[in-house]
Amino acid sequence: MNNLKLAIVLLAVSLGGNAYSQDLLSKVPADSKMVVGLNGKGFFKHADVNQLNSILKRAGLFETITEDNEEFQSDNIEDLGIDLNSKAYVHFNVNDSLQFLGAIIPLKNKAQFEAIFPKDHEITVVGGMNTIYSEDKTLRISWDQNTAYILGGMPMNHYFDQEGIKEKYGLLELPQYEYADDYVDEYDYQAADSVAVAADSTLDWEEYGDFTDTLHIEEEKVEKEVSVPIKIDIVEQKEVAKLYTNEYGEVINVPPPAVYKEDKGYVHPPASYDEFGSVDSVLARDEYQDDYYQQYSRISNHNDSIKNDFVNKAINKMMDQIISGNIKGYKSKQLTSLKDNELVRIEVSSFDSLIYLYYPKHLLTAITGGSPAFDYGYEAMNSTILVEGNRMKMVGDLTFDKEMTKIYKEVYNKKINPKLLTYLNDDALGFLSFNLNSEAYLKHMPRIVQRVYGGMDAKVGKIIDLFVTGFDIVVDEKAVANVFKGDNLLILNGVSQKEVKYIDYEYDEDYNYTEIEKTKMEKIPNYIWMFSSDDTRIFEKIFSILELENNLVNHDGIYEIASGKADEFAPYILIQDGIVFLGNDLEQMEQIKAKTYKGQSGGRFAALAKKNKFALLFNTKKVPEMVEDLKLPVHRSMEEEMNTLSQYGDIYMISNGMKGKKFLWEAGVDFPKTSKNGLDYLINSLDNISKSLKD
Repeated sequence: MNNLKLAIVLLAVSLGGNAYSQDLLSKVPADSKMVVGLNGKGFFKHADVNQLNSILKRAGLFETITEDNEEFQSDNIEDLGIDLNSKAYVHFNVNDSLQFLGAIIPLKNKAQFEAIFPKDHEITVVGGMNTIYSEDKTLRISWDQNTAYILGGMPMNHYFDQEGIKEKYGLLELPQYEYADDYVDEYDYQAADSVAVAADSTLDWEEYGDFTDTLHIEEEKVEKEVSVPIKIDIVEQKEVAKLYTNEYGEVINVPPPAVYKEDKGYVHPPASYDEFGSVDSVLARDEYQDDYYQQYSRISNHNDSIKNDFVNKAINKMMDQIISGNIKGYKSKQLTSLKDNELVRIEVSSFDSLIYLYYPKHLLTAITGGSPAFDYGYEAMNSTILVEGNRMKMVGDLTFDKEMTKIYKEVYNKKINPKLLTYLNDDALGFLSFNLNSEAYLKHMPRIVQRVYGGMDAKVGKIIDLFVTGFDIVVDEKAVANVFKGDNLLILNGVSQKEVKYIDYEYDEDYNYTEIEKTKMEKIPNYIWMFSSDDTRIFEKIFSILELENNLVNHDGIYEIASGKADEFAPYILIQDGIVFLGNDLEQMEQIKAKTYKGQSGGRFAALAKKNKFALLFNTKKVPEMVEDLKLPVHRSMEEEMNTLSQYGDIYMISNGMKGKKFLWEAGVDFPKTSKNGLDYLINSLDNISKSLKD
């Protein structure tokens, strides 16, 4: 059934409206935690179906279908029976015991759709609809002339791990592997260490060497004269040698054990363990392991069959309700009115309740006696993937409840210090800026902690309450906000080869080591981080202490952190004009201190950082030059794409904070203007890469 699942996934990705789609959305359960709308009409308005066919053919999709069903003979996704010019919907739901993933897909040709299924899978009629199941019955596909319904289920393991649930459904406890005491080597390391210590001080090793030679000679005599007891000064034989036949039929002469007289001052060498006893032990362990894994497999299969039956009944019940329309349908104006350039829309009705079901609550309860509330105040979350000319982007929003909306409006009420932007140039490799109101964040942090970690048992709850109260008393928000105002700018100016120092170790013949400072060439990101501060006294006092301890080197007002180990990222620190600078380029720091650094405050990057509370940007066109300078290896399948990166625009992510109850964000990439649109360029690139990999 794996081939069938692969085909369905690939089909769903390529789908995406018309009046009939309104009816399909009404088939989606209203309580779905997440619903995804796929706009097929919009997708194929911007993409070439023939080029997509070529990519899927090289990926082996059509060949895979043909292998399982010879009646299917096509290299065209339009022959899969799917109505590619309509919307399809994927829906997801989860509860304490199960998670469901389903899809509702419009059909164009029922016979063509049936031809994609493996020939050896039986098509049955359930509720008047053709139906096929996966081998474990946890995936069901039913269809009529117009629509295909797909629904799969998966058990939530933590639910079935509960003792009451195990007893209710007859689940068995998986066996625990018992590690035998003899699994560890029988060699007595502690005794051997004691012998070794004593031997170092009492044994003449030259005499011991002579003794071992004599011992080997005497053992050879024993092998030849097994009927005659042999005595030497320090060895007394109690038994004669024995012949032993091993599992391969070879006859082995086993010397008899020797008993050594306890001469004063003599230390015995460590005795070896019984090799044949060890063999018996290994065989016994192997037999135990075989029994263990057989028992584990048997119980695991038993439990899986019970869980699969539970899932099968649940998906059949839900599927029957979906098909019959005996459920409340999902409603969304945005999903039913997707524009042609909106390819995919994702809606999560309650993000907080969705992620809550995946927190390790049972583990936390076992450890702490209670589970936190994990109440972040999240409500609905939505995002849309769309095409705007040569740009592809995703826009989204996250809605908060009333209390958290008030908090985050205050937290994000902060603009970047314009002075920081004078150090941001458009030729930088990338930058990150984020601005928070430090005073507001510290003011509201106790309440955030209460909401997230509340709901624990009485003891833990009181500890959290103590922390919140103590934090509120001790922390002076205004004072801290003067030190860290909350605006930050991190600039990545590039990546360069740099000679760096590091500590190595040299050993003498007695294994005594000496630290040696060496240098090596490394590829180092050239970065600088800066933030505003109205009160720098605490930094200055810390620097004074570190300088006295020789942990900081003062280069005329520019402080170097003396790491003593490696200096790849060890920064230089400069405080000037109410700004704290941290960077690993001393020359740049000196230019900033001398006010000779040439910035570009009116540039494109600076404008983006000024406009948004959060901005992350990567200057893609700088990558080919950087790769060439650093002589980085590039796979041949990516060489052409690497060269065309110089024609790209930026890869970015931005947010202007809160608008009403919603936190807004956007992420995107500007592709070269050599194709009809951004999606067309992306598919062209995938086509070229697939050709290179196939060659």
